[in-house]
Amino acid sequence: MGAQTDSNPGAAGSANRPSEAIKSKFQGRSCSIPVLIVVFVQTFIVASLVLIIPLIIAFQSMTSANDLSTSTGRNLANSLAVKIQNIEGELALEKIGSLIQYVTENTLGIYKTLQANVDTNNLDQVLYSFANADKYTGYAYNMYFGSSDNGMILLQKSGPEAILTTMPVGYAEAHPNCKLCSYFTQNFSKADNEWAVKRNTFSAVGGWNLDTWTFYGFGFANFTFVPSQRPWYKVAATQNEKNAQVMYTEPYLFAGSGAGQTGGATAGGVIPLYDDKRFLRGVYGSDIAFTDMHATLLKMINTPNSFIYVMTRGGILIGTSTNESILDTTGNLKQATEATHPLIHLTAIFLNNKLGSGKSDLTTLEGSFEAQGMYFQLRALAMEPHFVIVNGAPKTDYTGDIDAVLEELDNNLRASVQKIIGISVAVFVVMVCISCVLTYFSVTVPLSKITTIMVQATSFDFTAFKAMEKQKGNFITELGTMEKVFYTMIEKFAQSIKANRELSGANNQASGLASQNRGTANNQSARKI
Repeated sequence: MGAQTDSNPGAAGSANRPSEAIKSKFQGRSCSIPVLIVVFVQTFIVASLVLIIPLIIAFQSMTSANDLSTSTGRNLANSLAVKIQNIEGELALEKIGSLIQYVTENTLGIYKTLQANVDTNNLDQVLYSFANADKYTGYAYNMYFGSSDNGMILLQKSGPEAILTTMPVGYAEAHPNCKLCSYFTQNFSKADNEWAVKRNTFSAVGGWNLDTWTFYGFGFANFTFVPSQRPWYKVAATQNEKNAQVMYTEPYLFAGSGAGQTGGATAGGVIPLYDDKRFLRGVYGSDIAFTDMHATLLKMINTPNSFIYVMTRGGILIGTSTNESILDTTGNLKQATEATHPLIHLTAIFLNNKLGSGKSDLTTLEGSFEAQGMYFQLRALAMEPHFVIVNGAPKTDYTGDIDAVLEELDNNLRASVQKIIGISVAVFVVMVCISCVLTYFSVTVPLSKITTIMVQATSFDFTAFKAMEKQKGNFITELGTMEKVFYTMIEKFAQSIKANRELSGANNQASGLASQNRGTANNQSARKI
């Protein structure tokens, strides 16, 4: 038999070179991301959405709730402010209207007495009529009468300066029955008499005793006074005996320089008196001192910065609830637009602009206004002298507490947001860390072990695989199944490797025996030869 040759001479060599490098056709990636980073990013995104969206909704809801509550409170406060100012304005209008009505009624009452029962050529009788009105009616304001021949008598209550009287030269001689006319100059000095004659005016201030019904203590008053030239006299004298009624003058400065407590700015209610021949006998009047109006208005202030002021329909300032002077630096009555008090000045300017150029009657603007951060109203007396009353206050007087509440709510919201964000960030970090730790031990570590086994298996190293035999499967179903399948696959791969190795060893052994047999046969043949 001939020698049997190996049909695959390279097979044994291939079997003996299991680790020879074989070029792989698998197209991998130049860079990859670990599963832990993927899980971290996924957890970060999900947690961010889960935390941020509810936080945004919650913050918007809280902010909207704060805004709604404060705006509702502010609207209620504004509505209440308008109501308060309505009441305040009505009270001021009623109070001043009552004051005017009081003066008007008393003026008419005294006018009727003078017209029917008093010889107005005798200033004694006029004085006694005034004293009776004071005693029996308690009338609070001054009463005065100016005759057509420029004699005048004024009485305000009683006391050492209750009477003011002025007369031209020769008046006492023309009225011999008037005791006051000859009495009031007794204390005049020679210089006083010369002064009076030079200016054609004897003026004096004296006392009135309501209990003893006597006048006393007259002293020289250094001023010139002609009743028929005064505004109040001229206004009343425009009426005739058929339509005589109480009229009110424009505000004016009384020339008494404080005598009889009448000095300063006043407005008078006046009415003319006629004799039976329709000749003007004189004018009776009573003044409203604007200092009294200030005290009245001051009682109506309801908030720290509220204000009330009164002006004529032409805008002359005649009374305020503040310490604003109604006189300018030259001593004359001023317009409300010239006021130094900022709130009075601003509202007066606003009303003047709203009235328009060429117009001067402020009574046409009656209503409520909102401007310059203020609520204010304008009201006008329906009766003469049609005084205009403006009252108002800054909005902050009514909404200040609400603004403080809003600021507190904003501060609380800001603090709450900081706390919530801090807690949310802490929870977020903890949750991401927990997720990463769980992922690491439940996914990354098992996958790393499988990867290690696979890498070692490519080098026919099954050390890690044998260690895997001693461990239980992963508690995650998918990973546990993958481990089981992978274990089976590697086990079969290992068995195949073992079988191949055993087969390779058997082939090598058979090949060696064949070679040995061939060598023995060759030796025997050589011997025979």
